[in-house]
Amino acid sequence: MVNIIAFIPARGQSKSIPKKNIKELGGKPLIIYSIEVAQKCGLRTIVSTDDREIAGISYEKGAEVIIRPDNLAKDDTSMFEVLKHEIPKIEPKPDLILLLQPTNPFRKSIHIKAAISYLTKDLDKFDSIISVEKIPEEYNPYAMILENKRMVFRKLIGWKEKIQSWFTGEKYIKNLTGFPINQRILRRQDLPQAWLPTGDIYLFKTSNLKKGNIYGDEVMIMETEPSININTEADFLQAEEYLKCKENL
Repeated sequence: MVNIIAFIPARGQSKSIPKKNIKELGGKPLIIYSIEVAQKCGLRTIVSTDDREIAGISYEKGAEVIIRPDNLAKDDTSMFEVLKHEIPKIEPKPDLILLLQPTNPFRKSIHIKAAISYLTKDLDKFDSIISVEKIPEEYNPYAMILENKRMVFRKLIGWKEKIQSWFTGEKYIKNLTGFPINQRILRRQDLPQAWLPTGDIYLFKTSNLKKGNIYGDEVMIMETEPSININTEADFLQAEEYLKCKENL
């Protein structure tokens, strides 16, 4: 029997939306959506937070709560740091972790159950599974030109143009990357299929954390429909509109 837990990380503070994780959406705190879908799947549900109010709401809903230290609740704290610190505390030790971000409230239990089924059947071949959505043709990475700020200049702009930009404020792109523009695929029929993680589901082996990431070496992708990921006030409004539309169906 594979031991699986749902792990929900929820900081108290948010720059984009104050107290985002417990802001009411459709009459209930945002984090409740993730707790409820995990419970619907019959999973032991653990919330990691630095905030007493989030802890209280989660506990009342039936989730277990881990209070994380303040140094793991900063803006620049990575999810991996949180997982690496918190998961070893959990007993009995889980075999798989289902990471549920509160900012994705509309994930479906049927998708979670499908992800669990796919991964547990192939644990000898795969280390994780994530949910993805198809990228529309016009946003295919093979048709894009990207700015890469980390790479050394491929072509340094002339000093004359550079000095002129200091006075005019005119912007210029220092370095371009992505699929080479002289090799771009122009016919949409020839574009390879591309996917983007939805953020809804990250299911992975606990042992992956020792490798320095959650994915491991072999990652399975599971295509689902596009999802709403709430990071801004505009996203919140979109989520509210989505719920209104569902009520009117």
